[in-house]
Amino acid sequence: MKALKRVFGSSKAGEDTISEVPVMEVETASTIRAPSEPEPIYVKSMELRSLVDVQEVADELRNGNIMILDISTLMNQDQEELKRAIDQIRGISQAIGGNIGRLTESKVIATPRFVNIQFRKA
Repeated sequence: MKALKRVFGSSKAGEDTISEVPVMEVETASTIRAPSEPEPIYVKSMELRSLVDVQEVADELRNGNIMILDISTLMNQDQEELKRAIDQIRGISQAIGGNIGRLTESKVIATPRFVNIQFRKA
């Protein structure tokens, strides 16, 4: 008990033990902020002409956009470069949890992580 009196002080008869407590004014917001809206998701199409275009596809996928790729130009020019480009896009897509699939003979779709492709069984 003596230790508490030393820490908090002892009150003697006739002394006022109530100390002044500072009052702070607090501002209250007049409006409640709504949660921020999610970024829009775009379906973008582009022509895949060379391996250089793979970086743009990767950036779009990382931004959450769906890419539809026209591979006809590269398919007619260099089959090996097309294979490397598709392999790179597949790797990037899988690394971010996305997917890649063929729509037609000359169109490919690549999706970000929150979009799944349901493949049809032949």
